[in-house]
Amino acid sequence: MMKKRLAFAVLVFGMMLALFGCKNGGEEVTLELSFGSRTGTYTGDMVDGVPNGQGKFTTENDAGESWTYEGEFKNGHFEGEGKTTWDSGQVEVGTYKNDVLVPMTGDDIKSLFTTPEDLKNHCVELVGKVFSAPEYGDGVVSLQMWTDYANSENNIIVYILDDTIDVNVDDYVRVVGIVGDVVTGVNAFGAELTVPSVTASEYEILSYKDAVAPTVQEYELGQSQSQYGYTITVEKVEFAEIETRVYVKVDNRGKATFDLYSFNTVVTQNGKQYEIQDNWEADYPEIQSNLYPGVSTEGVIVYPPMEQQDFQIIFDAYSDDYHEEIEKYVFDVTIP
Repeated sequence: MMKKRLAFAVLVFGMMLALFGCKNGGEEVTLELSFGSRTGTYTGDMVDGVPNGQGKFTTENDAGESWTYEGEFKNGHFEGEGKTTWDSGQVEVGTYKNDVLVPMTGDDIKSLFTTPEDLKNHCVELVGKVFSAPEYGDGVVSLQMWTDYANSENNIIVYILDDTIDVNVDDYVRVVGIVGDVVTGVNAFGAELTVPSVTASEYEILSYKDAVAPTVQEYELGQSQSQYGYTITVEKVEFAEIETRVYVKVDNRGKATFDLYSFNTVVTQNGKQYEIQDNWEADYPEIQSNLYPGVSTEGVIVYPPMEQQDFQIIFDAYSDDYHEEIEKYVFDVTIP
């Protein structure tokens, strides 16, 4: 009777393995990960000899440091929620896709500024504006940035492990990194602050345009009009969420000094008229005035946000030669 029960138990166990995979006890495996082949010890769920499900994989990096990934696997890859721990004590937690930790962005990191301890060791991606002088020392640059730079809020401290980077106050910096400990201190008014910190694994200094008003759609135009040798070319238009940018080139091949009154240009679209939108913070090139013969200039004229549809742009211009009657330059712009 005992032998029959034992045989039945073995049969049931075999069926469970077939259905759910097997738990192994520390088997050596080689995983072909997206960043390279790694041989190590695996414990966890397997299907057809491949890690699939929950598991734990310990190996070494190229420098010989041991590290362990523990979490979800799919077809031999890190896929889903997981945690990586290095012998040095460094920890990374979050969602993996194709073996790589995916940074949290947008609304997913709002709690970074309310309960930052909840996101410790998580990978985040953010853009900030540096508001105090960076501190350099021992191969590290420490930055204080506003991540809500429109309202000068959501302060964060970023550690960049590269003191060769040239970063300054008012620079915009994109960072991908791991959330660390909360830093406490006192501001200039004596108020105590608690500020989250991030150690960057990636960093990039951005232009105003890329940080604040990234292009949603761009159209190359190359439309030109000339009068008396004075040529205006509408080179391209960029639509962004908070503004519209028109790139203009002026060539003076005439006989007199020529002026394009960029402050007087208007755009009409769908029964609405748009005038220029001043943006003193942006670093866009400006169109030069009093353009002498044989000289060219290029610049960007900024308007409020518009629909990605056809529009008309009207330029006012002037020549120092009063015999030359310069009419308005009118462009009918067709958006494909």
